[in-house]
Amino acid sequence: MRDQPQANLRGLKVLVGGMGVLIVLGTAVVVGTVIHRIYARKPAASMVVAPMVPGASAATAVGALAPGEHIAGIAGAGSDVAVWVNGPGGDRLLLVDPASGQVSVALSTTR
Repeated sequence: MRDQPQANLRGLKVLVGGMGVLIVLGTAVVVGTVIHRIYARKPAASMVVAPMVPGASAATAVGALAPGEHIAGIAGAGSDVAVWVNGPGGDRLLLVDPASGQVSVALSTTR
């Protein structure tokens, strides 16, 4: 083995060192980006179910819930708010217009 000339590995060492530096810098950029996004997060916009009509309450926006009914879910539906009402008589899907307070029944099931 001593008869064979030893290969010059200086280029390989420089290449490996450079890639190690790139890995460290890439990791720092990823961690920095995650930290930046955590602290720069804007507060979530609150969804208002009650209409913006003076003197109106949330109970009038959803309609009078029958005894035993409860709101099972709320979601945005375009410019309206979809309210899923669950109860012993069946389920209802109400569409509430937040600007005017109008309530319309989009879907109703009976048990």
